[in-house]
Amino acid sequence: MKLSEGIYVNGGFGKSGNPDEDIYVDGETLLNQSYCTLNRQPRLQNSGGKPVGNRCYRVMAVCLGLLCVLLLVAVIVLGVIIYRHHTSMTEEREKFQTSYSNLTMEKDQLQTSYDNLTLQRDQLQSSYNNLILQKDDLQTKYNVLISQMDQLQTSYNNLILQKEQLQTSYNNLTLQKDQLQSSYNNLTLQRDQLQTSYSNLVLHRDDLQMKYNVLKTQKDRLQTSLTNEKHQLQKEKDDLNKALGVLGWKYFSSSLYYISTDTKTWRESRQDCRERGADLVIINSKEEQEFAFNPRNNEQSWIGLTDEETEDVWKWVDGTALTTGYWLKGQPDSQIGDQDCVAIDHESDPLESWRDQGCRWKTYYICERTMES
Repeated sequence: MKLSEGIYVNGGFGKSGNPDEDIYVDGETLLNQSYCTLNRQPRLQNSGGKPVGNRCYRVMAVCLGLLCVLLLVAVIVLGVIIYRHHTSMTEEREKFQTSYSNLTMEKDQLQTSYDNLTLQRDQLQSSYNNLILQKDDLQTKYNVLISQMDQLQTSYNNLILQKEQLQTSYNNLTLQKDQLQSSYNNLTLQRDQLQTSYSNLVLHRDDLQMKYNVLKTQKDRLQTSLTNEKHQLQKEKDDLNKALGVLGWKYFSSSLYYISTDTKTWRESRQDCRERGADLVIINSKEEQEFAFNPRNNEQSWIGLTDEETEDVWKWVDGTALTTGYWLKGQPDSQIGDQDCVAIDHESDPLESWRDQGCRWKTYYICERTMES
C-alpha cells in the first residue's frame, strides 16, 4: 500500500460527517462521484461541438492535483517530525555517551587511587615486617651479648685455675680495657662539659637571685608606698564625700552630682545647674542610670534630655543625640507635642523609668558636673 493510501484511504474519512475529514477523500471516490454525475446529466454539447463532460474531467484532474499537493505536504510534515525526533534522540545519546565517558574516567581514577593506596599499604606492611625482623635480630644479638658477658665473668673467676687460658683471657681483657678506657674518656669529657654547664647555671642562678632580691625589695617598697597612698586617697575621698554631702553633691565615676531639695520647671532646673557650674545630668551608661535612679523615692527628677527643637528627636543638653534610652513602657507618649522634657520616675524599675513631661511642670532635678569642667 502506498504512503498516501496508508494515511488517507483506510481512515473512513469523508463518510463520518466531519467537515475536516471530508477534505481527504480518495481519488476513486471523486471519480465515482464525477462519473455518476456525468451519467445522470444529458450529454450536451456546446456551440463548438465539444461535450460538456470534458469539463468534469478537468475538475477531476484539478482535484487529483490538489490531493497530490496535500499528500506531499503531509509527507514533508512527517519527514520534519521524524527528523526532529531523530535529532533529539541523537543529542540524548551523545549526552548519555558523555556521562558514561565521564563516569568511566572517574572510575579509572578511583581504581588508580585504590591501586596506589594498596601499593603504599603493602610497602608499609613490608617496612613494618622488616622492622620486626630487625628488632628480633637485635634482641637476639643483645641476648648473645648478655650470654657472652656471663661467660667472660665466669672465665675471669676461673683465671687462677685456668693458667693455660691466661693469655687468651688477657687479650680479651685488654680489649675490654681499651673499650672501657674509651668509654671512660667520653664520660670524663661529658662530665667536664656538665661541670662547665653547671657552673654557668650557678652563676646565672646567683645573678637572677640577686636581681630577684632587688626587685622584691623594690616591690615591697612600692607596695608599702602604694598602700600608704591608697589609704591617703581613701581618706581624702571620704573627706571629699563628706564635704560634698554637706554641700548637697555626690561623687560617682569621675563626676559630681547635685540632687535638688526643691522643685523647679525644666528650664529653671537647668539654669540652677548652670549657676552651680554644672548642667542637667546626661546619662551615658547603665551604671549611671542606676545611680541617678537611687537618690529619691516616690518622686521624679529632671534629666538633661529634651525634644524641644524637633518633635521625637531627643537630644541631650550638650547637643548629642540619644542612643540608649531607659523609658517606661508606653513612653514617650506625648500626643500633641506638649511633653518635650524627660524626668526619671523613681517609683518604677531603674532601667525602665524615663517619662516625658511638660517642661513647665515642677519637680526635683539632678545636676552633673564632670571633673574636667
